[in-house]
Amino acid sequence: MRKKLVIEHIEMHDQQLWLISTEPPFSLEGAKAKHYMLTDSDHLAFIYILEVNDEFVYVTIPQSLWKDLKAVLSGEFRVFLQSGTMRLELPQFKEELAYLLENIEGNANYGEEMEKAVKEIFLT
Repeated sequence: MRKKLVIEHIEMHDQQLWLISTEPPFSLEGAKAKHYMLTDSDHLAFIYILEVNDEFVYVTIPQSLWKDLKAVLSGEFRVFLQSGTMRLELPQFKEELAYLLENIEGNANYGEEMEKAVKEIFLT
């Protein structure tokens, strides 16, 4: 079974962008950023991958938060995850997001709905 965190809101403070979720039903002790992002085209979400004790945790960023997420691309924000009391910097988040968006543009493999949603928010 995949472990999943759903980001509920985004906050920005002093060139820091915080992806915030509630306390997960599993431990995030020792979590490490994998510097890898993918999509969930069925649910219109971006997924950032963490590794915890040789298991992957999917940090899900739903489409409803993408407008706030877009700020990362145009500024020098450091990106952090906060889940309950756990805080973790996600280095290279901007680069991973930019790379993913570049791959989605004009690529039918992600699905028409995903491509349209990305274009509407990030590529206009």
